[in-house]
Amino acid sequence: MSGELRVDGARLCKNLAEMGRIGRRSGFEGVTRLALSEEDGEARDLLVSWMREEGLSVSVDPIGNIFGVRKGSNPGFKPVIMGSHIDTVIDAGIFDGAYGVLGALEVVKRLNEEGIETIHPVGVGCFTNEEGVRFPPDMMGSLVKTGGYPLEKAYERRDDDGVTVKEALVGIGYLGKDNVDPEAYFELHVEQGPILHKRGFKIGVVEGVQGIAWWRVRLHGEANHAGTTPLDMRRDAMAGAAELYCGLLESVKRRGNALCTMGKLRLEPGAINVVPSLADFTIDYRSYDDATFRDGKADVTRMVEEIAMRRGLSIEKEMTADAQPVHFRPEMVGLVEGEARRLGYSTLRLPSGAGHDAQFMHTTCPTAMIFVPSINGVSHSPGERSEPEDLERGTNVLLGCALARAGVKE
Repeated sequence: MSGELRVDGARLCKNLAEMGRIGRRSGFEGVTRLALSEEDGEARDLLVSWMREEGLSVSVDPIGNIFGVRKGSNPGFKPVIMGSHIDTVIDAGIFDGAYGVLGALEVVKRLNEEGIETIHPVGVGCFTNEEGVRFPPDMMGSLVKTGGYPLEKAYERRDDDGVTVKEALVGIGYLGKDNVDPEAYFELHVEQGPILHKRGFKIGVVEGVQGIAWWRVRLHGEANHAGTTPLDMRRDAMAGAAELYCGLLESVKRRGNALCTMGKLRLEPGAINVVPSLADFTIDYRSYDDATFRDGKADVTRMVEEIAMRRGLSIEKEMTADAQPVHFRPEMVGLVEGEARRLGYSTLRLPSGAGHDAQFMHTTCPTAMIFVPSINGVSHSPGERSEPEDLERGTNVLLGCALARAGVKE
């Protein structure tokens, strides 16, 4: 039966566009729905309304993850969950995250329209704070759900205005008490990289997710006059941050299988003619290789300490995320690949360079990811695009995988 059934690609794109209107700001091209913001709350309300229109049983867990579950013929069986997230970065595109959630909803719509009864329940999942822009760490909802981060510690995380996660959950009405325990989890996503588009493959069969480590670092020096303080007598916090970033970039270049980014930087006192006394910045380090990820994290710590000591700076350092490289189960990778090929779609196996909720769900249930091409690899940007035909193809693969895992009652 799964061989005959196809999703409605036009309806999927319409729903993506409707969701993509939430979070538009004057003067910006893209969408901004930071986790647990008013805009995120509006998007959640829309999603829940769509879930209820399909007759799904909607539940919200203590960290605000949303699940809409369709009954199976055996109510004692755990549900097969498909999903992703609907929070965004600042000035984002409309596909990152939302495609996985609304693709899952489209699968459920088609099952309802055709009256197909699955053995396992099948459902849609929407995870809280995947992006981590407002509240670190990223992938907070799946991390807390799978026991990788204490709930109470997550509740205490604050944004730049001092608002806590728990206060924000209460504010938008998504502090829940329920729990959904999946039998398996599938995450459909745009690639966010250029490989599939540039090489002409239709479906990315994701073998795993590279490790991601984040730090918040504050280097403290001494403010002084920019025109009268000799270079060798300065305690320049910005010089320390600059040396560190250049050193880390050289390190990952030598390794060849890692990435490093210093994406956020704030200086004090912030005057053109004053040597900075504070450099407050972030570090993002990634690798799919287990040994490189381990050794690279040690390099970050060593280099921060060496540079600070040499330049007479003091350090405050907090590791805000430490997600190990993940390698999905071979049978789940094979299921995605087999379903894509059965549908006649070309496939490429590859790891994910971006973090996803799937990397944590992997620790508690069989998990797989499906990628579709991103035009020119653009993501986290208003320029994020995927062809409607590719979005439809990926959702057809999701449909087939969900039916294969959930089983169809004859």
